[in-house]
Amino acid sequence: MTMNSKYQQLYETLHAVALRAKDGEKLPSIKELCAEYQVSLATLNSALSLLEKDCLIRREPKKGIYFAKPKSPVRSRRIALLLPGGLEPLFVTIVTTLHRYFKALNVELNIQLYDLTLESEAEELEALMYDNTTDGVLYLPLYPLFEAPRAVEILKEMVKCKPVIQFDREVGDGVTPFVGYQCFVNSYKATRFLIEAGHQSIGLICASNDNFARPSQRLAGYFEALREAGLPYDPRQTIIYDVLNPDLSNGVIEILSRPDCPTAFFAINGVYVPRFMRKVAFVGKRIPDDVSLTCYDLSDTLANLPLKITHVSEPTREAVTLAAELLLQQINSNAAIEQSHLLPGKLVIGESCRNLFSPTAQAYNV
Repeated sequence: MTMNSKYQQLYETLHAVALRAKDGEKLPSIKELCAEYQVSLATLNSALSLLEKDCLIRREPKKGIYFAKPKSPVRSRRIALLLPGGLEPLFVTIVTTLHRYFKALNVELNIQLYDLTLESEAEELEALMYDNTTDGVLYLPLYPLFEAPRAVEILKEMVKCKPVIQFDREVGDGVTPFVGYQCFVNSYKATRFLIEAGHQSIGLICASNDNFARPSQRLAGYFEALREAGLPYDPRQTIIYDVLNPDLSNGVIEILSRPDCPTAFFAINGVYVPRFMRKVAFVGKRIPDDVSLTCYDLSDTLANLPLKITHVSEPTREAVTLAAELLLQQINSNAAIEQSHLLPGKLVIGESCRNLFSPTAQAYNV
């Protein structure tokens, strides 16, 4: 028998012993092992080196050699990000922010996109509920102002088996923790900016799913700013875009062409701003000379426009990072967290508002 096969045979013998031994059980001394297995010191050391490589033993200087049980590899955390499908700047910002954040923590990010229907949204939610490889879910709802009873019922069941945090939008008030924005304050701030620039007639740009009977926080902020200033709200001056197809809207041209056309508009979502700007140009008017404009949205949505729009910027990166932090905290500690976290927006002064108190100056210069 060659020396090579001899130490391999000893390795196999000791390997079987190691699998039966308890973690931390001490091996006999080197001298005793050589005598027991009738091998040389060189053969024993070669076999022990292989066992050490397999993490089946550990050597402790001046103490001895101990059996060790190899630890199972720890599975990295796996977080699902559920988003409505699309390539809007909002979604690009969310994905890139979370990718960098989780990569630094060695957390796997699984991006799940669903079609722009409530049925598709509910199906993806239900699939995640039964996905045992997912440790937690970050969820951006489709249209929170639409009734989504099935999604809410699924969420109620899902939170019993895994942590879920909604961000940016919320369905089922209080069903899961939520990270969002101070929408009322932010919309109030953007509307108030127009009022302080001297505008007494301020139209509204909103979406077809905005419910005036039960106004969202964004709508409520706009209405409160008008009420506080003693200004009327005229529904005839409201431009409504189709939420599923923003290229469709009510009579924008007619509203902009009226003699009593508002001198300013507040848009509750920046996605409608480029379309509105094209209509303004079509009727031969200019922003801000003829019509001033503010809006509320993520700054990235407005980045490529030819004019810098005055807006209240949503802190999307901060919100999604906070949502991720809270989700990992809930997963790791299995502890309850505060239900609602609302972050303030920041007023960004652009070039889209004219100061009526000083006809030669724009509001952003005042």
